[in-house]
Amino acid sequence: MPITTIENMTDQQDQSLTDEAQGKEEKIQQLLEGGLRKSLGLSREDLRLGLDVAKGLLQRERYAEALRMYATMILCDPSDPEIQIGFANCALVLGENDLGLQAASAAIVQMPDDCRGYFLSGKACLAMGLKAESKADFTRALELAESAGNQMIIGAAQKYLAVIDSTA
Repeated sequence: MPITTIENMTDQQDQSLTDEAQGKEEKIQQLLEGGLRKSLGLSREDLRLGLDVAKGLLQRERYAEALRMYATMILCDPSDPEIQIGFANCALVLGENDLGLQAASAAIVQMPDDCRGYFLSGKACLAMGLKAESKADFTRALELAESAGNQMIIGAAQKYLAVIDSTA
């Protein structure tokens, strides 16, 4: 029978902590890859229906309900950029600028060539008084919108940039 020493106990504890950390890391990775959505038996198409409902709630000015719906969908699949875009937009409507910025940033990471994430990030930064950051975001949104032919973002980004430049 081996003799248990303090060194052996420490090695065992270290290995136990390493195994525990690795297990937690794997669970986090599963969640980021839609693990909760999958465990609930939902598909991405199911979440698209949820997006339509959340957009309808926004249009009917039921903002708090829409935000809860977007938050639930983000828990189900945080890697879905369309959900992040919707959540960012809804959060900004409610004046939850920190949340809006976080979701817009996630959308930018997930879709770096989509103008919407930069546009929403610009709005959040401007609302938080971060003029330099908002100008950079609106400038990038404008560049991407022009490439994509997104007239709505082009017009809105130009207006925001004009306002920022006039107050500089």
